[in-house]
Amino acid sequence: MALITSAESPRETSVERFFQWALYLLLLTGFVALMGTGKMDLPSMALVIPALLVRAYFLLMRKNLVLPERWTNIFTIFYFVFYALDYFYVSRSFLSATVHMVLFSLVVKIFSVRRDRDLLYLIVLAFLMVLSAAVLTVDTMFLTTFALFTMAAMATFIGLEMRRSERQAMASGTLPPEGRGFYRPLAGAAAVMGVLTMGGAALIFFVLPRINNTGYLRNFGVQNAMLTGFSREVRLGGIGQIQQSKAVVMHVQVLSGKLPEDPKWRGIALANFDGQRWWNAMEVPVVRAVNNSQLDLNQALPNTFYSGAAPAAPASLRYRVIMEPGALNVFFLAPVPLKLNGDYRSVEINPDGSVLSLRSSDTDAGRGVSIYTAEADARDPEPLVLHSNSGNYPPRVAMYLQRPRLDPRVHELARRITASSGSNYESARAIDAYLKSNYGYTLQLPGQRTPDQLAYFLFERKKGHCEYFATSMAIMLRTLNIPARVVNGFRGGEYNDVTGNYIVRESDAHSWVEVYFPEFGWVTFDPTPPSPAAVAGPWSRLALYLDAMEGMWREWVVNYDFTHQVRLSNQISATSVSVQSRFRQSMRERYQKLLERVAAWQHRMERMTPAQMAWACVVLGLLLAFPFMPRAWRRFQSARISRDPQRAPTSAASFWYMRMLKRLARSGIRKNIAQTPAEFTLSIADPEIRHEVSVFTDHYERARFAGSVPDAERLSELYEEMAGKR
Repeated sequence: MALITSAESPRETSVERFFQWALYLLLLTGFVALMGTGKMDLPSMALVIPALLVRAYFLLMRKNLVLPERWTNIFTIFYFVFYALDYFYVSRSFLSATVHMVLFSLVVKIFSVRRDRDLLYLIVLAFLMVLSAAVLTVDTMFLTTFALFTMAAMATFIGLEMRRSERQAMASGTLPPEGRGFYRPLAGAAAVMGVLTMGGAALIFFVLPRINNTGYLRNFGVQNAMLTGFSREVRLGGIGQIQQSKAVVMHVQVLSGKLPEDPKWRGIALANFDGQRWWNAMEVPVVRAVNNSQLDLNQALPNTFYSGAAPAAPASLRYRVIMEPGALNVFFLAPVPLKLNGDYRSVEINPDGSVLSLRSSDTDAGRGVSIYTAEADARDPEPLVLHSNSGNYPPRVAMYLQRPRLDPRVHELARRITASSGSNYESARAIDAYLKSNYGYTLQLPGQRTPDQLAYFLFERKKGHCEYFATSMAIMLRTLNIPARVVNGFRGGEYNDVTGNYIVRESDAHSWVEVYFPEFGWVTFDPTPPSPAAVAGPWSRLALYLDAMEGMWREWVVNYDFTHQVRLSNQISATSVSVQSRFRQSMRERYQKLLERVAAWQHRMERMTPAQMAWACVVLGLLLAFPFMPRAWRRFQSARISRDPQRAPTSAASFWYMRMLKRLARSGIRKNIAQTPAEFTLSIADPEIRHEVSVFTDHYERARFAGSVPDAERLSELYEEMAGKR
């Protein structure tokens, strides 16, 4: 493939070089913003990073590399076909496929610039990269790169306008001047304008809160694994894919009560299993309005979590959840959920116990979950269900006894494990303990898909991740006629002692089991053995501080709304009143102390004798004069030396010449600063005065520039003669 390469760009002026570098920095900061989201795949980085490095090399060498237009057209046609494949089969995401297209267009376009519109096209691509980064993330890394992008954009548009004006001047035959000091003031102006723009934007930001911090484009930014892991249909392995990521999902702040040792955050429960996947049949949910009012979940949909009415005991756990921005509309709640509160027009409560932010055609359409508070009954239900053996299940619970055609060994294993159990609860505990003790935990998904994955896990592989353990327990309980369901959500979380919040990541995604007992309702079991504890690295503490910083950013930037504005206004008002009160009290105390000291000194002075008063005045005068003594002494010495023609004829000459000029100025004859002594002499209109000044000037110049002592001594006499006449 032939490349058009020139040793040096034709007529590359200072303006042109400034614009090209500003445009390159604009593209670089846009790409860094996109790369900082942590969601860019390796092939994309492997394509763009070398291209940007090559572009920087050619800019440094002042060379140009341009792809033939024929190859540019071929690449463009090829990528239109690839975009469809990427959208439907590779990325399976509108945003990811679009980002890939933007990056590919960037690589092609930076090496095929021929016209001014190509430069504008590159500017648009840089903006699209920043827009994509804003959709994919809202952390502090984006704030930093966006600030740099703003400064680069200022420099780019300044350079673009100067480039246009320069080309017009060159077209008219005027050659623009070149200057070595061209870049620094222009870059400084761009930086100042960028800082002022960010400052103005920050001011407007805090004055005008957002009504809704989620948008249409953000719905395309969610990760596919998260969507498929918390939908109505989940294949075995879906949760295992989520666990591969360390991305933060949410932060949990305990408001009252205490979290269990191994807290669970339930998302969606699944009822039906066919050997390969879990799914829920379509059921009519209950829709309830929230609007920052407290919603009683059990009253909205009775018998969802409890077997009857909710107990009269108050909630034992109250917490606040801050979800990372995304398109997930699932509320993750601690078992057993009781109440929910948040800024949501309406939510839907499903019979499986999942609670979703309503997606409809109104203003809540497509809105994900952001911030909410909830209450839960986190007490241990074991005393109520320990001896449960009842098989009197409500009709709605019967669907949780469904099971596919199973390997006979599954039912036989369940009977063998629970042979000595005296109640349904003991049977559930026995299966839970058996799975934890006899099977291994691994995040590696099976290398082959078998028709009966459950039997393959129980009798051959004997290791897997949480979905296989939860599925095994739920199905074995169903073979014993005990209703059970699989729940997908998150477990645990890392406690951040800097903020007092729990950090829940995608790697904390988990599946467990809920078992139904008529005496209470649904009780949580987790048959998955604990995974090896992660070893804290040297940067773990720094990561907690960074998370705290991002929490502040998320609280006061991402989720900044009218409530935060009122809260901030109240805090500023309270702080201002407190500062003013403390300042007034401090000034009042200092004034009182000053009055006391003045009164004490006055009392002492009244008892002093006249002699003591005189000495005190002398000492006070000396103290007041002491700071000025060194300066006064230096001026005295300088004046004495300057007046002594013997020691300093040149200084004496300057001294007497200046006195002569002052004397003439009082007579209305003033010397211009641009005039030499000779020119000043010739400018005097009065012949007598001109003659006197001419004689004085002759002696002055010999004393000043030749160091003549006699002439310096003569100057004082001439000055006295001139002063005597006037």
